[in-house]
Amino acid sequence: MSLSVDDEIQWLSKTILPEILKNGRLVDNYEESKLNTFSVGDITIKVIGIEEAFMLTQCYRATVHFEYAGEQQIRKFVVKKTPQIPPEAYVEAQFEDLFRNEITFYTEILPMIQKLSKGKFAAPRYYYSKNNPTSATVILGDFGADGWSVAKARYALSLEHAQVAVKYLGRFHGFGYAMKHDQKERFEELTKQFRESRYANDTINADWALSGKVALKRLALATNKYYPEVDNDFIRKLQKLTNSYIGYGRQRVAPREPLATFCHGDFLRNNVAFKYDTDSSGTPLETMMFDYQTLRLSSPMIDLSVFLAVSVLADVRHKHFDSLFDDYSNAVIQSFTDHSEQPLPDYLSRENLLKEYIRFLPYSLNISATFLMLLVEPPDFTVEEMFNAVITQEETIQRTMQQGGEIVDREIAHQMKELFDLSRLHNVEIDEDIDSADWADEAIFE
Repeated sequence: MSLSVDDEIQWLSKTILPEILKNGRLVDNYEESKLNTFSVGDITIKVIGIEEAFMLTQCYRATVHFEYAGEQQIRKFVVKKTPQIPPEAYVEAQFEDLFRNEITFYTEILPMIQKLSKGKFAAPRYYYSKNNPTSATVILGDFGADGWSVAKARYALSLEHAQVAVKYLGRFHGFGYAMKHDQKERFEELTKQFRESRYANDTINADWALSGKVALKRLALATNKYYPEVDNDFIRKLQKLTNSYIGYGRQRVAPREPLATFCHGDFLRNNVAFKYDTDSSGTPLETMMFDYQTLRLSSPMIDLSVFLAVSVLADVRHKHFDSLFDDYSNAVIQSFTDHSEQPLPDYLSRENLLKEYIRFLPYSLNISATFLMLLVEPPDFTVEEMFNAVITQEETIQRTMQQGGEIVDREIAHQMKELFDLSRLHNVEIDEDIDSADWADEAIFE
């Protein structure tokens, strides 16, 4: 069922806007005695479609005209809602946990970061949220109205985009470390609220599981074709390590000290906005991330490795890796130093962070092998159609092996080559800290 614009306008006008007004978020000068002066005027809605970003939620922009205390005003929102899907699919997608994480960030964590940064941490403005057993909603300010926009490139961001993004990410992680050291009890209280949004269930959708195994075959074939110097035993080790989506993913993202901190969990182009120079050069000056549904207490490299694997290609990531990693690690260190009263801990050294990055490359490569194809060649169906579709195994296999074509093949092969080279250069075992005994002997998809 597609979104009904008329129903959304009625819902906003009669239910949501009055509640936001009473909560003091719609206007700065709200007084209960002036409630009767509030009236809603025109509301226009523009649905955010798959041509802009692939999302599991339904999103739209709403421009609202209203009057309060005799003054005409306009607000622009982004409304994010769960799709209308069967209850079992809703549970399988873990929407309740996803929205709980995002609401925790905007209502409890962001105010702390803004206080630490004196309001200089860029983030969407929070207006409203509701999390029910079978539906959920978050309403934020439309940052596009303030000059922010998602990059036009879906997956091949420029060096300039990558530079400002990793610096912002480093500052975010640095804030987390500062809180962890200076406000330990509060930090632990907040992180206990996080809900694992991808690996909590012991089973996953059969189509997704099959696609993940087929992607490992595609990865091996592409690597053999473009980089035959990569040892086949190493490729096989990677396949065995990541063959269980749940088993490997659950262990890899589990918080391990001392590096566990606040992590976005899905830091990629779809969830990052940029503000550009006004001289029409297209130069990105600032970054802002949003969509905190996969918020985690985990290694910061869950964010950096996925961003570099999925949002930029090898001509940026590999060619400029040292400078990009310096930008990131320096931002972490500077952010911690600026916002903590404690001395910089040894574990935040560049070399230690780099080894941690290598440990997470199998994780990011696994995501890249299964998700990059959707960015290179976006699907032409809605989220509701995806959840309700009946797809044969043959269709899943064909799609996973071919979608995105040579661009995907060359890119995932290059990422395998990077992992192979870095792990040998820095003497990091890719299965370090992972117990794969429960699934290592399972047959890889042939």
